[in-house]
Amino acid sequence: MDKYTQIYIAIIIFTIFTFLIGWLELISTILIGVLLFTTFIKGHLVIEYFMGLNDVKGKYRFIPTIWLAVIIISIALGYYL
Repeated sequence: MDKYTQIYIAIIIFTIFTFLIGWLELISTILIGVLLFTTFIKGHLVIEYFMGLNDVKGKYRFIPTIWLAVIIISIALGYYL
């Protein structure tokens, strides 16, 4: 199994985990943090491998990750406040 297939399977597992927490209504403050963290991991994996930025150096690699972090932090602040 190649690296991209393993990453794709990891993204699917994170998505199923997120879906099950919502389906079972297991929402708590800690689980929201876990869900946001897994969302960041999923987004980072997409940015690094499926957008092809894994081999790029410099700001072009970090700008999408910083953008994703800002969005995740904004969602967290909106939820916790």
